[in-house]
Amino acid sequence: MMDYLVVILIVLSAVLWIWSLYDILSSRHKNKTGLIWLLAIFLLPMIGPIIYFQFKKR
Repeated sequence: MMDYLVVILIVLSAVLWIWSLYDILSSRHKNKTGLIWLLAIFLLPMIGPIIYFQFKKR
């Protein structure tokens, strides 16, 4: 049972990471802000996307 939970968490974090990466690259963050968000997502792969989606401008 625990193995399934680990696999589900890994898949969900990968989907969130890819979604945030796509959102940054397709948005208008083509200046230093986008670079900072990309660094945050690459350096903090588990929590970086969550921070990005919490603090990004709408």
